[in-house]
Amino acid sequence: MKHGFIRSLVILLFLASPAAVLAHGDAVVELGSSASGSGALAADYDFSAVSKLSFSLSGGGISLYTGIFPAFEPLTADAAPFYALATGTQVSIQITDNDGGKTAVKFDTTVLSHIGDSAVIGTIPFDHTHPEYQLQLQLPEGEFGEGRISFKLTASGPTTYADSPVYTIKISNGPLPLIDFDTDAYDKGAVKCLSKAAKSIAKFVAVEQTVLGKCLDKVQAADAKAALTTPPSSLAAAQAAAEKACADASGSGPDASTMLGRLDAARAKALADIQGACGVSGSGSYADDDITQMLGLASCRAQELVAGTYGVAHEQLEEITVRPSQGGDSVAAHLPCLYLTASD
Repeated sequence: MKHGFIRSLVILLFLASPAAVLAHGDAVVELGSSASGSGALAADYDFSAVSKLSFSLSGGGISLYTGIFPAFEPLTADAAPFYALATGTQVSIQITDNDGGKTAVKFDTTVLSHIGDSAVIGTIPFDHTHPEYQLQLQLPEGEFGEGRISFKLTASGPTTYADSPVYTIKISNGPLPLIDFDTDAYDKGAVKCLSKAAKSIAKFVAVEQTVLGKCLDKVQAADAKAALTTPPSSLAAAQAAAEKACADASGSGPDASTMLGRLDAARAKALADIQGACGVSGSGSYADDDITQMLGLASCRAQELVAGTYGVAHEQLEEITVRPSQGGDSVAAHLPCLYLTASD
């Protein structure tokens, strides 16, 4: 229901807005083939890149982010191993995966939001065209999120081309936007901003990994003792140590001393440090939303690394409850990127 609600808003937004026109720079998927005048369709682009999207609207508990990069453009001359397509070739795109409905893309007025949806990109020759990428997150505005949209290219026309391989474009609201350096002089402000952002994010990630690691070390110790013939008093002590390290739900100290409190404090410090260095004006600056989303990305990666190291961390932390003042739910509920493993 939520996805249907937001999709109707999206379609209205797309139909009401003229297509954006921007210089494409290097963010272009070049369309060609694997052989001269034949072969399979092919796309030349660095698909390891992440496309930064911007907030558009929210409704029904979902936030929508959109962007227009990368663009699509036909190769105009052979550049082996990619070859220009024959004049009159109509190139289309077909969605093969949309991250469980989380992502979509629009060409002209056609929104591709389901697997199998397709649209015409253009007929050779055509100028570069900007689709509109869409990322739907069941999160409040400003919370970090990412997605992937996979597709293949198909063709019709006087020359026969086989379908392309499947390609995947990564989209996110998280990467920090590029800073435009002041070219009139050495831009100390921009250099300082970038340096402080990198150092602050690294410190934040280190704190998150350390705090989560200490919590899970205690959890593993308790689980190991539970698997053995352990005196009840020793097992109870190990379980209490795990509860204290991960939640301290029955403790009398301040919320700030708990694991979640320490994570919140580390994030707040990183945000303040970057704000202090990057300011609110000039070339060396970031909007608060950009910084918040970048810290969300950093936190997500830290949790993924911890989950990969500790195996069933998600399952274990689902069994530990935080304080009522912090929500009273499981610790795992506060760690959205502590992914499930096959054994969970």
